[in-house]
Amino acid sequence: MKKKTSEMTIAELRTRAAEIRTEVNAEGADLDALEAEADEISQRIAQYETEQRRLGIAAKVADGAGAPQDNPTAHTDAQTRAQQFKENRRAVLGVEETRAVLVNGGKLATPTEVNTEIQDRVGAGVSSIIDMVWVDDCSGMSTDRIPYVKQDADAAADQTEGAAATTKEPTYDYIDITPKSEAVLSQISKQAKKLTPVNYFAKCRAQALLSLRKKASAIVTDALKASKLVDTIDATLDSAKKGVINEKTLRNLTLNYGGDEAVEGEAVLFLNKKDLVAFGDVRGTNEKKAVYEITPDSANPNTGIIKEGGLSVRYCLNKNLAACAGTAQTAKAQPTMFYGVPRCLKLDLFSDYEIAVSDDFAFDKLLSTIRGDVEIGADVVVPGGFVALTIAANA
Repeated sequence: MKKKTSEMTIAELRTRAAEIRTEVNAEGADLDALEAEADEISQRIAQYETEQRRLGIAAKVADGAGAPQDNPTAHTDAQTRAQQFKENRRAVLGVEETRAVLVNGGKLATPTEVNTEIQDRVGAGVSSIIDMVWVDDCSGMSTDRIPYVKQDADAAADQTEGAAATTKEPTYDYIDITPKSEAVLSQISKQAKKLTPVNYFAKCRAQALLSLRKKASAIVTDALKASKLVDTIDATLDSAKKGVINEKTLRNLTLNYGGDEAVEGEAVLFLNKKDLVAFGDVRGTNEKKAVYEITPDSANPNTGIIKEGGLSVRYCLNKNLAACAGTAQTAKAQPTMFYGVPRCLKLDLFSDYEIAVSDDFAFDKLLSTIRGDVEIGADVVVPGGFVALTIAANA
């Protein structure tokens, strides 16, 4: 007949705890019953140890004796563990012992199941600008040279009978794109890897790629801001000489893009999120209704559509751009939002994206290090490919 938990000795309790650890893995095990029994055993062990401690304190007060000797098994267990720790320099608490510490006296803490995926935070991502621009494989190149027409041929002059025709040739120039080496490090502790079955390395690799994509987005944006092939128009300033967005901003910017006799299609407005908010805040003079209608793309909320009357413009958010709204004049002109056809900007990949994992870099810290690196470069390659709304320099 099976003994009740209250009738078992400490050695029997420990033996039964070991049996439960085996039984929980058996097919068809009654987990509820085993959990209830484990709770009883944990509580009984804790009570027994408390009683032994009480007796020990009483014995010390009575005659100055050492630890109680009426539990030779417990004494042997302590000696054995001490010897194992001395030899192995490693101590391991059993599942039930750990559970006894956590659940002593009731279910104050219970195990938590860990999902097999690490959830990204809301809004984590990269500006879609790098998915819109012209991406080219330039592996093996030291420089990518792109020629362009600097000046179109002039209109033909009147030709006098018998005289030579006037030469009206176009002029040409080129853009050189050179690679920059970009790298990122991500680390994970040995302890963290032991905590859950989550594939941490896969997530670290994904985070390394995300970081490099963010860097590529910054490189593309910096090239856009520094390019000499971008046209500019001045932003409207308020009385404090700060940029403002009004009911004419979108129309003035988009219709200043392209030639005098054409309105280019497939162009995108790249802007800071603060400016998107400023567009939404613009109100009409009479009825105070919103001038602009903003519709984010549900599939990719980094992009969307801004409408103003019959004008409909696709936008893309980019945190690397300065906001126009509220930006004060300085001694230097400041480009803010850009409008143009994305493929007028070229992003060159001079090498493959590589990831390497090392356990030696931070060996003393018990960290595995993941490194990602790539060689990339970017620039605007079409004259007038973009028009920038610029806070003019302070005169």
